[in-house]
Amino acid sequence: MPKSTLASRAKSRASSMSSPEPLRIAMVGHAFMGRAHSNAMRQVNRFFDLPRMVVPQIVVGRDAERAAAAADQFGFLESAIDLDHVLAREDIDVVDVATPNDSHYAITMAALEAGKHVLCEKPLAMTLQQTKEMAALAKKKKLRVGLWHNYRRAPAVALAQKMILRGDIGKVRQVRAVYLQDWLADASVPASWRTDKKLCGSGAHGDLNAHLIDLTRALTGLEFESVCGMQQTFTTERPNGSGKGKSKVDVDDAFCFLAKFRGGAIGTYEATRAAPGRKNYNRVEISGEKGSIAWNLERMNELEVFLLDAPRDAQGFRTVMCMDSVHPYAANWWPDGHIVGYEHTFVHHLADFVAALCANKPFAPGFDDGVAVQAVLEAALQSAKSGAWAKVAR
Repeated sequence: MPKSTLASRAKSRASSMSSPEPLRIAMVGHAFMGRAHSNAMRQVNRFFDLPRMVVPQIVVGRDAERAAAAADQFGFLESAIDLDHVLAREDIDVVDVATPNDSHYAITMAALEAGKHVLCEKPLAMTLQQTKEMAALAKKKKLRVGLWHNYRRAPAVALAQKMILRGDIGKVRQVRAVYLQDWLADASVPASWRTDKKLCGSGAHGDLNAHLIDLTRALTGLEFESVCGMQQTFTTERPNGSGKGKSKVDVDDAFCFLAKFRGGAIGTYEATRAAPGRKNYNRVEISGEKGSIAWNLERMNELEVFLLDAPRDAQGFRTVMCMDSVHPYAANWWPDGHIVGYEHTFVHHLADFVAALCANKPFAPGFDDGVAVQAVLEAALQSAKSGAWAKVAR
């Protein structure tokens, strides 16, 4: 569709909105995460009754032609390459940071200084110190901020959180968490920013363990006390993006760590991008005094539940299909039993963010959660380097 046609339709929609008030978003970056975020922006008001109408206003990129193409494809009204100019505009309410890890800090700090609310991709930043500065500035400016840990908002995960926190499985004793992918199992897969430490900070650790750490904190309310980690890079060189020559890989392909939590619980964590056959196997199992709960992204609408209070001859894991109107978020979508997918978790995330913003209420995960996740990531990296247990900073 020609840009002029798309833009005229979008402008017509925006101009016709007398109620609710528009909430205009500038999205920085337009690759994989930009696609997921922008889909949520287009869908959220169609399925959730929100106080404000989300408007995908402008895409900001480094290349004018590619940014314009992204605006056309993703349904934004405009595109730009001058971030400072965009941040100076009074009609931009929220900045969505969907760029590689190394740029999160600078873009977010500039957006906060400009008085914009911020949604940022994970991990929040490259270092613990950076995350602390981002969280402090957001509080100083009294701005609403959120971190895109979207897996919290799968209906089954939200139900698991509710069940665990109300005591269905009793006091949590153990967490077993794995996030397995295989897209880097083949040594011929080219290098990218995700295999360059300067751009991403770490490999599977920051990419995948960050999700497991956040899910653990959200589901259980536990805080990490100390960790013991090890890492391995299986492919130390990969073809570079030009197809000529090799690029060094200086991040982990796989990262495992043990964890001790405040209060006595323990945990095991494994993240890899080199597990043949595993596409997006993100599974968390939590065991308590009275039962266990498990969730796997590859079967994201199902929750595995075992409770000891069932009769002994009828005990066993049961599978709860989390897509009835009584389950979190489900009533906003389809009739009972009709499943949702990966993209819906971003819609739920954005809906909750907009609702919190309009009601001036806290939103989780926020930047304090990003600080907590980064503290665990760094402690595990420190442990892998030293070969000893490492305390998680508070």
